[in-house]
Amino acid sequence: TPSHPHLLRTYEYKEVMRLITGDECGLLKECIPELSRKDDDPNKPIKPFTTMADVTREGVRRIDPKEQQSRSRGVIDMVPIEMNDDEFSLATLRSNGSVEFWNADVKKKREYGNYSLDSAVQNAFTNIEYDGKVRPLGLGIFEKNTRICAGDMLGNVAVINSEKGSVVKEFNCYNTSKGRKTISYTPGNNLNTQLATAMACDPINGRVAVGGRERETVLLDLATGGVVFKAKNLPPDPQTLLQHPVWPSSILFLEDSNVMAVGTAYKQVRLYDVREDSRMRRPTACTPEGLLEYRVTSLCQVDEHRLVVGDSAGEIYDLDMRTMDRNLKRKDNNNLGRYVGPAGSVRQLKKHPTLPRMAAIGLDRMLRIYDTKSRKQLDCIYLKQRSNCVLFTSQDTWELGEPEDHTMDSDQDIDVDDVVEDYVDSDDEEAIRQKHLNDFENASASEDENDDGSEDDEEDSQSEDESEEEEEEELPSDNDDASESEDEDDEDDDDDEDEDSESEEDDRKQRDKKRRRVK
Repeated sequence: TPSHPHLLRTYEYKEVMRLITGDECGLLKECIPELSRKDDDPNKPIKPFTTMADVTREGVRRIDPKEQQSRSRGVIDMVPIEMNDDEFSLATLRSNGSVEFWNADVKKKREYGNYSLDSAVQNAFTNIEYDGKVRPLGLGIFEKNTRICAGDMLGNVAVINSEKGSVVKEFNCYNTSKGRKTISYTPGNNLNTQLATAMACDPINGRVAVGGRERETVLLDLATGGVVFKAKNLPPDPQTLLQHPVWPSSILFLEDSNVMAVGTAYKQVRLYDVREDSRMRRPTACTPEGLLEYRVTSLCQVDEHRLVVGDSAGEIYDLDMRTMDRNLKRKDNNNLGRYVGPAGSVRQLKKHPTLPRMAAIGLDRMLRIYDTKSRKQLDCIYLKQRSNCVLFTSQDTWELGEPEDHTMDSDQDIDVDDVVEDYVDSDDEEAIRQKHLNDFENASASEDENDDGSEDDEEDSQSEDESEEEEEEELPSDNDDASESEDEDDEDDDDDEDEDSESEEDDRKQRDKKRRRVK
């Protein structure tokens, strides 16, 4: 309700978003999709439901205008540290191994925020120089947002204190040699420099998962550095007795952190039970052969039962985890949904903390926003550079603007109550109409009775006059002239009475006509 009776306010609530993106050229950008939307023209034709959003360049601004584009400082991953409505902080991992901490001061309005670089760790992995073959892999946060873990393709994991901006611990998931620059993983000194291809952090239990080509996913305890879980492959094929190839390309801990989803480069999604007391090391469920057509690059959980999968061809699928089992030879799942839009490899998928919205970025240089309930594309923003990561802030509503003044007319009194008529049902309209007709007939009948009473009085008076005339005729008249004058007066009175009776008869006829017309 308005705070003042002379002010009227129109309330409008809209779901709004603020996103941060990082690209392979080292640029951080702030995106507000509401600023990129155009006002709807009420006269334009209605678009079909399947129509995608128009591509726009508006609603994007660089966080640091002084940052120069350089692939050596490309943004690999981002994580939120503290999220509030008015301010938040985040950490970024770059291609040269540096970790930066940013602070932001924003308002719940349709305007960009103010960002500042708080601190930075020049190289989270000591004594390692990164080139095109070896690079950092990902970033995670745990222990109530006070510790950050960073991993690289050699299996190194560094724990960083976000408050002090310094490296606390360092671990390695694999056996290393030659100063941790190469890893020997098979007999015969077969060396490789890109073993780890996926990593994820468990924010609840303080664990990190790392997996790579021909290396099953392992879980490390970030407090001790020891291995707490090591996954096993599926049983061999019963016909060929060959092992299934292993190559994790994307890892995700689900909401309760008791289940881990692993997407592979061999077009599979596997689910593992990673509880501390679990003895099951093999996958508890997986997608059948032929369901996915390309390498899995990103995973995102949108609700309790649905998992969104992005691949290297730009396809985004909605997978129901309740339909998965361990049978690889079963028929394909016909209930697989799809998000339409991307034209290049999907690098990352992220879900909004509170709203049913999901963001997708990739090599097509577009930021796309989807509704997770209807899978409809809502926004599409062109970012100019190929993006690697995206981050949602916790904002979901804007502040209402000032109320518009709509002064009421001075002649209108605001204290006067409005006249509200009783609601009349359509079934009762005929009864009410008949009631009005009966009331009108009763009123007309009462008028007729009154008219009849007046006519009777006139007749009585006429009879009295006639009797008086007869008496006068019987009496002897002394003066003939006087009698003649009296007779003339009586004749005039009779003429007036006749005229009055005729007018009354006309009135009666008119009333009868009105009564018949109303009936």
